[in-house]
Amino acid sequence: MSEQESQVPDVKMEPAEVASEPKQPIEQVPYARFKELIDEKNTMKSEFESLQKKIKGENEARAIKDLEAKGEYEKIMADMSAKLETAETKSKAWDEYQATRRESLLSKLPEEDRKIYEGMPLSNLESHVDKFTKTPSTVSVDNSTPSSTGGYASFEEWAAVDPDGYEKENNPQTSGKIKIGYGG
Repeated sequence: MSEQESQVPDVKMEPAEVASEPKQPIEQVPYARFKELIDEKNTMKSEFESLQKKIKGENEARAIKDLEAKGEYEKIMADMSAKLETAETKSKAWDEYQATRRESLLSKLPEEDRKIYEGMPLSNLESHVDKFTKTPSTVSVDNSTPSSTGGYASFEEWAAVDPDGYEKENNPQTSGKIKIGYGG
């Protein structure tokens, strides 16, 4: 019996065959889950920004009420005047930018079309001028005469890439290069 036992292969010694399944690394996240998390993050970010604006507005309103209660109307007027001046400065700068941008865009159009597009909103004018001024790229074409290698760099390349064309061109019977001599 000891002979029979020694002939049986030991199961523990042989490597177990495992069905090969494509395993997904732990670092990879399915796109659906990734998109869901990004959307959630963006939503929370926008909510956070709106809450910050709301809190800032409430703090300003509270500060104004405190100043009103103390009777410091001149301080309130000075703060409001400073805010108004900065807003007016930004407004003028924006208006100047829009005017110069409109002029530069209109200068790209033909003279007779400028009056038509003068009243168009700036964003529409920009997209229209981009379409109008976009020129198609020209395709370069080699107009040189073909060489004796059939347009290839060497006879070897020609024979490797186009063996039928090489054979036809270089076979005197099919290329028309047979010289017929008439006796005379």
